[in-house]
Amino acid sequence: MPPIYVKPENALKRSEELLALGTPQSQQQAFENLVEVFMSKKFKHTPVSILEPIVFKFLDLCVEMNRKAHARQALLQFKNAVQTTSVASIEKVLNHFIAQAEARLASATEQAKAEVAALPENPVVDDELPLQPTSLLLDTFVDNAGDRERIERRLIAPAQKFCWDAYDISLDIAKSNDRLEVIYQSVAHRAFSFCKVHQRKSDFRRLCEQRLRKDLTNAAKYGHQQHAINLSDPETLGRFLDTRFLQLETAVELELWQEAFRSVEDVHGLVAAGKKVAKPAMMANYYEKLTQIFKAEGGKQTAVFHAAAWARYFQYAERAGISNDKAPGSVLLSALAVPLGEVETKQRLIALLNLPKMPTRESLVKDAAGKHLKRVPADIRQIYHILEVDFQPTTACKTLAPLISSLAPEYQPYLPALREVVLSRLVQELAQVYDTVTLSHILNLVKPFENTPWATDMPSLEKFLMSACRRGDISASVDHVAQTITFVTSTAQPNRLSDLAIVLYNTIQYLNPTPVTSRADAFAAALAQAEEERKQVAHRRQIVQKRRELMEEANLRKQREESTALAERLKAKALEDERRAKEAAKQAEVDRLKKQMEDARRAEAEQLAKQLADKGALKVDIKSIEDLDSSKLVALQVEQLAKEKREHAERLRIVGKRVDHLERAMRKEERPLLVEDYEKQKVQDKIEHERLNKESKELAIQQQKASVELKNRLGRMLPDFIVARDNVESQREQEFKVAREKARAKVEEEKKKLKERLIERKKAEKAKREEERREAEERERQAAEEAEARAAEEAARAEEEAKAAAAIEAAKAEAAERAAKARAERDAQRAKDEELLKMRLAREEEAERRRAERSSGAGAYRRPGAPAPAAAETPAAAPALAPTTVKAGGWRERAAAKAAAEANGTASPTATPSSPARQASAPAPADGQAQGDAPAPERGAKWTRGMGGRGRGGATPPTSGRAPSSRW
Repeated sequence: MPPIYVKPENALKRSEELLALGTPQSQQQAFENLVEVFMSKKFKHTPVSILEPIVFKFLDLCVEMNRKAHARQALLQFKNAVQTTSVASIEKVLNHFIAQAEARLASATEQAKAEVAALPENPVVDDELPLQPTSLLLDTFVDNAGDRERIERRLIAPAQKFCWDAYDISLDIAKSNDRLEVIYQSVAHRAFSFCKVHQRKSDFRRLCEQRLRKDLTNAAKYGHQQHAINLSDPETLGRFLDTRFLQLETAVELELWQEAFRSVEDVHGLVAAGKKVAKPAMMANYYEKLTQIFKAEGGKQTAVFHAAAWARYFQYAERAGISNDKAPGSVLLSALAVPLGEVETKQRLIALLNLPKMPTRESLVKDAAGKHLKRVPADIRQIYHILEVDFQPTTACKTLAPLISSLAPEYQPYLPALREVVLSRLVQELAQVYDTVTLSHILNLVKPFENTPWATDMPSLEKFLMSACRRGDISASVDHVAQTITFVTSTAQPNRLSDLAIVLYNTIQYLNPTPVTSRADAFAAALAQAEEERKQVAHRRQIVQKRRELMEEANLRKQREESTALAERLKAKALEDERRAKEAAKQAEVDRLKKQMEDARRAEAEQLAKQLADKGALKVDIKSIEDLDSSKLVALQVEQLAKEKREHAERLRIVGKRVDHLERAMRKEERPLLVEDYEKQKVQDKIEHERLNKESKELAIQQQKASVELKNRLGRMLPDFIVARDNVESQREQEFKVAREKARAKVEEEKKKLKERLIERKKAEKAKREEERREAEERERQAAEEAEARAAEEAARAEEEAKAAAAIEAAKAEAAERAAKARAERDAQRAKDEELLKMRLAREEEAERRRAERSSGAGAYRRPGAPAPAAAETPAAAPALAPTTVKAGGWRERAAAKAAAEANGTASPTATPSSPARQASAPAPADGQAQGDAPAPERGAKWTRGMGGRGRGGATPPTSGRAPSSRW
């Protein structure tokens, strides 16, 4: 049978009625009613105006009952039903679904705040309870923070999970459809806000990777389908770019830099896919986010691209008219903050910045200085001139110290990188002049930075030198014993030696000018000096090479030793793990066997104990009983109670004894110290008493002196005080009299008003009493009339009830008469059925008798006209045709009687002569009929099947007036 179709509007009305009951069962039933509507085959043909309220109500129930799978299925069916007719309805439904999920989250948050606020600041402790170790540990390590987390996990976490699922379901419903693209972007924006507010970093990664990025890939893959996303449309591309920029901003705020970098790649891909150039404001926002991403990780590589991103940002911001006054300074400082040295080319980052080639520090500084040098503040301009135009190692630090302290807060993040640049520039300049420099000399050069953010001490200087050598900014080695730094000439620079020679020669000529020599002599001296320097350089190179080989050999030896030790540790750990695993398996097998034996023993003991307990109603723990009989159970229970009592008394005795011994030991230890302590206490008390007496005396003397001085000072102004006091008292007395008269007049006036109010109130109360009396009389009159009417109605009702009772009695009598008649008919039918049953049983007995006679020879073949056997002449043979009665007993008695008849050669003893009336009514047998044949049945009797007759299982044929055949 097909299911009954229910109209959607009727299902909605029924669900609202069930929800009005306010029980969980009614809510579940209402939910199931609405589920049947969505499962109906006629759902797609229902008008949108009817479906919308049903979907709203169903989504409300899904949010309340946390049924996200049903919500997804319902939204999918609703979308398939109305996407060709009403896209606005889908948007309305999705907005309603998300609003309900957010409302549930807000409600859960408020409830959690209320429960957290209701938590007590300090837990309530009962001082009368004894201190226990568990309670002390609990009070020490457990506080209200755990309760707060449990409350938030119980209330807020499910709501947040469902809210996130609501965003995901909505995005899944609206994806890859240009008609739902607007609501898709709106839901994505709300999901970003949710992740940002609730710090859902994992959900944000899943949203970007598994939803937005995947949907964009599918949109480009299936762009040939109907209603697919068209990224060549400027409006669609603009909305996608807005979403990706918001995604980038959210990733930056959540500090998910890897996801932010992927978002930048998404934006770059969308910009490259668009046929039109993006707006300058949008591109400026894009490059601004790039500056934040590249700044986050730090290092030489990111510093170059950070400066390039600032340059590109200012370029587009200036076009869009959104640049500020601090931007030129950031562009120049970011370029100056790029560390010295070469940078590895990154084509991926170059493409993200839309640059033709790899940016370098020189190009960035040159471009920034050429465009923004006049617009930056004066201190930044001076920093540029000191670092790039005229860098003096001896005076640079003194000049830079006041400048970095006066930089604006917006430029403070660049100070650490600028410090590295300044130190690198300083060391490089020193390397051009000196071969070996003491670290103290470098510290003296950077000493002006002591009270600035660039303060440098010996550990930080050594750390910087090691980092610079590792990066390749300088080539030097530090001698920690001599506290010097030695600069190494790189073999990759063939002109370094000649440059050094020129600088040294100019320095010597400046310090100690020599007389002019000939050109040949100077050339020969230069050749000799160059040869000497070449030998020194070669010797130094050999030393460095030898040191490098020794270090490599030591490192290899150390690595081999570490690998050997690691292999041995791993082997030992593997052997230990194998041994433990075998022991654990062996112990597990032993425990399993013990457990089986214990379980079997326990089952037997419990069965015996249950039986004994059921019989004797014993109050004994069944689990602790083992192989005991009923006599020992009572003894066991008594013994157990006595044992518990003894253990309790023993524990109390031990505790009391321990406390007694402890108190006795404490008193014994402190007894020798009491006298000494008492003497010390007396001395200290005496000293303290004397000190307090002395201080109190001095304080009393000082107070006495101050009181005397105060009395003398106040005594001089006593006459003036008395005169002023009399004047004030006389003036106040006059004012008091005037005020008293006014108060008396006001009291009289108030008394008069009060008297008038009392009179009016009494009159009103009297009128009210009169009105109440009249209303009471009216109510009594109406009550009397209503009583008379009720009495008349009751009399009429009693008369009708009497008539109805008489009719009911008559119906009962008629029903009793019909029942008696039916009972008599059933008795008659039962008597008739019993008579028929007796006749059938008699025929069966007769057939049994005949079979017995045939088997014994009495029923053998006789020639017609031959004399019958003697048994046929007996008086019992005459009534053989009449039905017989059945004796008491079953088939065993009948079988025994049959066996006896066969043995004696007589008829079955179960057959008895029938009644005389039956014998008289029985017809006489026809001539020639066999005496053993059965008589013809009466009218209405059934033929009885038996073992006799013609054929196996055949019915006994009726006798006729014809002579029997030769067979009989």
